[in-house]
Amino acid sequence: MSTLRVINIETGEDVTAENSIINRKQAESYARKQEIEKWQRGRQHDFTASNMQNLNEVYTVLTTAQCGYLMLLQCYVSYDGGTLINSDKSPMSTADMMSVLQLKRKRSTFYDFIKACIEHGVINENTDGTYAVNERYHFRGAFNNQYVVKSYTTKIKHVYREVKATDIGLIYRMLPYVHQETNALCENPFEKDPTKIRWFNRKELAQVIGVDPDTLRRRLPKMTFDGKYVIARIKVGGAPERYTFNPSVFYRKDTEPDNTLVAMFNVAK
Repeated sequence: MSTLRVINIETGEDVTAENSIINRKQAESYARKQEIEKWQRGRQHDFTASNMQNLNEVYTVLTTAQCGYLMLLQCYVSYDGGTLINSDKSPMSTADMMSVLQLKRKRSTFYDFIKACIEHGVINENTDGTYAVNERYHFRGAFNNQYVVKSYTTKIKHVYREVKATDIGLIYRMLPYVHQETNALCENPFEKDPTKIRWFNRKELAQVIGVDPDTLRRRLPKMTFDGKYVIARIKVGGAPERYTFNPSVFYRKDTEPDNTLVAMFNVAK
């Protein structure tokens, strides 16, 4: 039995039975939990999740542009087994997919893409004629997995309208390397000690995503949405460039982004 009591200082009455006693750490922990839950509720319908551990299975069988097409399509997955759905919740047809991918005039490009996805189990064609993205790679809903990176669907759709599919594909290939605390693109995205993060320079980042460094130099400044940049290029002294994702587009933590990270992207195009 606790020896702590709640006393009304005006009357001297013991009112412990009508009140709860919690210490400051408990109160702070509870407040933090409430903050996380509130933020998650507000963002739940706005993001889809990608399993960082398995994405290499995708980008080794799809071209860079096809990865870009998939990056957009995963914005349309439902909570029910990853079925691709329209805004009115109806199942997506191939015509619907062509429309959102802006490939109506490039039918062969679309069918090459969907054929590759189905052959390799990235997208499944169900017996009822609907299509579903394999939840091994992308899904929507609750998760308890440190190997997940969130993609904010509204922002992805904006990016897709403003850049080439190959640019989105390059971004897709970077997802397995997003650091949880800092959103940095690095070799060890699960490192807890910030002093031990092994940031990628341009040559290293280009190598892991399968392009030449000059492609990154030319394409990164063009990756924008609504005048904001998707990736920040960070220069410290004479060290090589480092890179970090805009948390408004991709993010791993379950709480609001750090103010410094948010401020970093508060620049006009």
